[in-house]
Amino acid sequence: MNKNHHDTNGLSRRDFIKVSATGATALALTGMGALNATAAESTPQLPRRRYGRTGLQISALVGASDWNPEVIPLAVKAGVNYWHKAQKWTAETMPDAIKSQPRESYYLEVVVDRVGGDNKRGHIDEEQHYQFVKQAVAKSDVGYYDVFKFHFGYHSIEEAKTNLGVINAFERLKKEGLVKHLCISQHHYKDINGDMAFDIVAYLMDHSPFEAAQFFHTYGDEKQIADVIALAKQKDFGTIAMKTMRGLGRAGADDKFQALLAEPRYKGSTPGTAMVKWIMSNPNLTAAVIATKNFDQLQENLAAAHAATLSMNDRHSLDLLAAFNKGQTCLLCSACVTRCPEEIAIADILRYERYALDYHELSRARAEYKTLTKNGTACIACGDCMPACKEDINIIAKLKQVHNLLG
Repeated sequence: MNKNHHDTNGLSRRDFIKVSATGATALALTGMGALNATAAESTPQLPRRRYGRTGLQISALVGASDWNPEVIPLAVKAGVNYWHKAQKWTAETMPDAIKSQPRESYYLEVVVDRVGGDNKRGHIDEEQHYQFVKQAVAKSDVGYYDVFKFHFGYHSIEEAKTNLGVINAFERLKKEGLVKHLCISQHHYKDINGDMAFDIVAYLMDHSPFEAAQFFHTYGDEKQIADVIALAKQKDFGTIAMKTMRGLGRAGADDKFQALLAEPRYKGSTPGTAMVKWIMSNPNLTAAVIATKNFDQLQENLAAAHAATLSMNDRHSLDLLAAFNKGQTCLLCSACVTRCPEEIAIADILRYERYALDYHELSRARAEYKTLTKNGTACIACGDCMPACKEDINIIAKLKQVHNLLG
């Protein structure tokens, strides 16, 4: 880390929490702000990029069905034309700003989950996936979904080779004109003796009809993620980054935020806007889906995505956030999971911590935590996982903390 940032190490954990009260996941911000004509007219248009073999030209920031409905008109005005998890909208709840447009001008994604359990204990079922999408099309009255996405993805390369249920469901739906393109949202599965997301995605590029993938990606990630994004670009395979804004919600709650950012090296930047620029500055990445809770966040994200170019002050802001995250906020890389003799889903547990502390979705985090076969109490404090952590997190202590928060 740059020595100019060492002076931040003397601050307490609480001192750092508001490192970024603005930007993509500054969930502590309050006040939606009225969507007015002046703001909408001045909104910069998002760049669009080819979504791999789908051929779709999608906005560099994609929208999601869980966004606050009040921000969606501005998003549409700014050129957001791809909507993640659109199956959650019915004909009655789909925002007018979207459905009032010509159907061919925007792209809707339907995601299918495993059945009979969660993403680890559930199974792939061709008929149930097929029926789920047929029913979603009927309820939404959209005619078809542009993208059929397998949510959470395969457990292993072997499963991708041998279990064709998702692909078969897609092919049946495509023949009926209900879906057009096949994509995947891929997680790591080392805790159940599976494979890492980047290995599975790399396999799918050459050995399957999948056309694009979505996966975890944030500042400070391991090299394998950047490598698979570059490989995807070479092979015309689309990529969407998710879980990008590591630690920003926690950073957004600290009272010393303004004092820190008043220093000259942060002038004109925040970690949130810098993170969006960093994501957008990668020419190999198609797009990113970023949690957006209010009008102010969306405006800042749009402006940052339009600018894209990182300034030196933006880089300083990212370094400041990296200093805040060191030792406390997980990269979700799952390297620790490969060392755990108890096969605890450490990365999942710390992902749920993100929901609680960065997204301020405590109920969701507790519900997800409750589904775990082994939670933080399964840790035997052997310490085998600790050397694998790039972020120097005291995982033994962290699992206890998260259990106290979510258990």
